Amino acid sequence: MPDLTLPLDHSRPYVVTGAASGIGAAVVDLLSEHGATTVTVDLADQPRATVHVSGDVADPGTWEVVGRHVDETSTDGAAALITCAGAIHIGAVTTADPAEYERLFRINTLGVLHGLQRLVPAMAARGDGAVVAVASVDSLFAEDMMGAYATSKGALLQLIRSAAVEHTRHGVRINAVCPGAVDTPLLRHHLSSTGDETAARRRVENSTPAGRLLTTLEMARLLVFLSTPWASSMAGAAVVADGGLTATYDFRLDD
Repeated sequence: MPDLTLPLDHSRPYVVTGAASGIGAAVVDLLSEHGATTVTVDLADQPRATVHVSGDVADPGTWEVVGRHVDETSTDGAAALITCAGAIHIGAVTTADPAEYERLFRINTLGVLHGLQRLVPAMAARGDGAVVAVASVDSLFAEDMMGAYATSKGALLQLIRSAAVEHTRHGVRINAVCPGAVDTPLLRHHLSSTGDETAARRRVENSTPAGRLLTTLEMARLLVFLSTPWASSMAGAAVVADGGLTATYDFRLDD
């Protein structure tokens, strides 16, 4: 029988952003359960982390602190960078405050760029490592009233593809996951903005062939898999994990 033990790197830390809630917290839980060392980033605390950095991913100074902790733990960089930090804004394109686009771009796109710039050079120098970024199905398709979010996540996907093109030859596996409707605080905030969170949730569930919201654990399993050598063939991929949401057109489950 082949060895199906998850091939995590126990000699180097896994850096996880957006680690205090939602998908990021599920990633930290999964890594911790498998004995991995983690350096986490979030404005809120993450009690399960080996080391936690309280900071804004959009601030380059935060990444300097993260880098110092990685260097203290390993002589040749992080095992992987898994970016789950994100923000949304709900509003029409024609009436949006450009400042909201800038805010989301700083968090959703530049926050990942700072992490790439700080951590990928060491991975490339040793010839091994991984980056997995949480993008969105909104990186690929437009959603009503979510222009700022879709714009920032679309830019993130192209950033990941560009980084993969540049570093796959150096042994660094760089990919994105594009989730659909996942039961997270961010999604609940979006649903509550409609004025009837229960009805909005039902609409989302009924438009998804899976008939439900996806779980953070489902996303964490995929993200951690992509951070391991088991995903060695993948580079610059946009892995859609949406319960069939984007596989069809105008799908509706029966109520």
